[in-house]
Amino acid sequence: MTRKTKRQQQVSKISRKKGRFISQDQVFVEELVTEEIETAEESEKWIENDIIEERMEGEAVEDWVDDETVENWTEENLKEFEEVGERLTTEVLCWHDGAAKSIRAVYTGNSRTTVWRKKNEKKRLSDDAKGMKTLDNFFKNTEIRSSETLHSLRSSPFPSSSPFPEITQNPLFSVDNLHKRLEEINQQCLITKSVKKNKELFTYDHLRRLSIRRFIQLLLDGQGKMDASNNIAQAVWNKGTYMATCIRKWGSHFIQTGELLVYRQGKHTKLWSLINDEDFKNECQVWLRQQTPESRSPTNLKKYIEETVFPKLTGHIKKETISEKTCRNYMHFWGYKYDEKKKGVYYDGHERPDVVEYRKEWLKRMFEYKKSMKDFDGDILDVVLEPQLKPEEKEIVQVTHDECHFYANDGQRKIWMKKDEDILRSKHIGRSIMVSAFLCPCHGLLQLSDEQLQVNPHIEHKEAVVLRSIQSDGYWKSEHMLDQLVHQAIPIFEILHPGCTGVFCFDQSTNHNAMAGDALVATKMNLSPGGKQPKMRDGWYINEYGEKCIQSMIFPDNHHLKGQPKGIKQVLKERNLWPIREIRLTCEQCSGKYDDVNLERVDCCARRIMSLQPDFCEQRSILEEAIIKAEHIFERYPKFHCECNFIERFWGFAKRETRRICSYNFADLMKRVPEVLVSVPITTIRKFARKSWRYMDAYDKGLEGRTAEWAVSKYKSHRRLPENIENLME
Repeated sequence: MTRKTKRQQQVSKISRKKGRFISQDQVFVEELVTEEIETAEESEKWIENDIIEERMEGEAVEDWVDDETVENWTEENLKEFEEVGERLTTEVLCWHDGAAKSIRAVYTGNSRTTVWRKKNEKKRLSDDAKGMKTLDNFFKNTEIRSSETLHSLRSSPFPSSSPFPEITQNPLFSVDNLHKRLEEINQQCLITKSVKKNKELFTYDHLRRLSIRRFIQLLLDGQGKMDASNNIAQAVWNKGTYMATCIRKWGSHFIQTGELLVYRQGKHTKLWSLINDEDFKNECQVWLRQQTPESRSPTNLKKYIEETVFPKLTGHIKKETISEKTCRNYMHFWGYKYDEKKKGVYYDGHERPDVVEYRKEWLKRMFEYKKSMKDFDGDILDVVLEPQLKPEEKEIVQVTHDECHFYANDGQRKIWMKKDEDILRSKHIGRSIMVSAFLCPCHGLLQLSDEQLQVNPHIEHKEAVVLRSIQSDGYWKSEHMLDQLVHQAIPIFEILHPGCTGVFCFDQSTNHNAMAGDALVATKMNLSPGGKQPKMRDGWYINEYGEKCIQSMIFPDNHHLKGQPKGIKQVLKERNLWPIREIRLTCEQCSGKYDDVNLERVDCCARRIMSLQPDFCEQRSILEEAIIKAEHIFERYPKFHCECNFIERFWGFAKRETRRICSYNFADLMKRVPEVLVSVPITTIRKFARKSWRYMDAYDKGLEGRTAEWAVSKYKSHRRLPENIENLME
């Protein structure tokens, strides 16, 4: 049997659907009812025939390429091919008049499933619309009198032909109400702008208020809600449709209620965080408090949480992980921040019991002195308020002292630089100048004018200021401090304030507390005689008969240890104060190993007993002895209370000016520092002094540390804090 060609196989596979493709012998003709139907069917027939002819021609070309060449065909193959082509053109491709009826109709969207779906959707919308007003309720009847039309035009900022009927009909959008809301939002914008320094809290709300204000202004100008909100979203926020929707929501809410719409984003989060766990929080915070500031970091916190906290709280041996960024966020949430260390109040020892006790007594004395001091008032503090003095009572003037170091390479911290510009500076702070100076609120720096210096030729120095270089002049010692006080500060003060008593205030540094070489100091004494202990001046005590007895601190000439200093044990035995039980020279509390010192202890060690004796308690430093000898008053600031000394702020002002004008070398520093010290305005110094008194006033009213700092900044416009400040803090 002869093999069929590819063309024969394709022809045999052509489908012959009933009523569509028929042979010539089976063609039948149906009479047409109208000419329109005949015309339509003829057009369909020609279109279909064209499609079939194109398809068959394409297949023939494709088969000609794929099949064997004609040269290899036999006569039998050629004859068979001609028969197939004749059959294809006469039988298969013949079109009859009813062939188009079997073609699938166009989908019109009225199937059973579609009808059922649309019916349910319509029912759902009807249920949701129950209780709502219909659209015609929002429009007035056009058949109204002309007087009503005129009244409606006067009561609305928009014409009757406005495309925004929801605005014209709502009484809240009337001209009067919009003007009222505009005034309210203007006030809120001014308040928000004044406190806009805290950007985390106020920037977003400030922009929302600005958007609402502009929204109301555009409504009053005749714009619709959509146009107004779109313009604001583009101009203020640089956003699109969603922000315009938010602006309309904010504006409508404010016009209706007069309040800013509450920001609810993130209020309903359902995520649980470790930071909400109290046990986890306590473990981490205890660890953070125990670390030094240098070792306190997110990296170390991450390591502690993974190795200690997670196994302790969960009981799992497997190491749980947490990211370093999460630990950094936890530290921010718990009040820590990564910042440059700056000078400020030292709070660790600020509220120590012994410091607080001394502060109370010191404040009583200072406020008693203040009753006899001048005060200053006015915008530039140039109005002098004289004190009310009793007969023969002297005026009191506060004089404060401190030392400060200026460094040659201590330049400006922040400077203007161009992009990619690199400025090289020395890593070392450079040579330093130590400045020791005295200030008073009346004259500022204690210094004499040229006329006063000529009238008083015995005064060796014009200013009570000493400048020393550690590299060339050595360290500043107590004898240098005493020389400046006796030969500069006191003589200049008595010329500037004749007939006044000075309260000379010093901090509690070792130089200012230095004693004379033979002073009665218990910490310099040994328990036994001899050894490395100084020969002290004679002391005294009250015997059992109430008599004051003078006691020598060295052995007499008839003793085998003649000329040697007595130890504490021998001195206490002579006073009948040595306890029966043996005691040590010093205990751990007296040696400074504990911060919480028991002030009531009296016999914990030998040095404690000796230091509580009246002659040792009355022992004064060399500075105090010199000031009392000059008939003035000596005072020490409490420990860790630099905020009470107004010269500290004077140093800050002077350093800032020096950084601005100095050229960062030692020679120029020696030239600039004296100029800067003299140039500080007296008004600035008086403001510094007034702020220090506000701190003292806060401590006197019972505030502590950070609360006092808050109160001083809160009531800085007043000279004194409120009397009920402690109740206000509660």
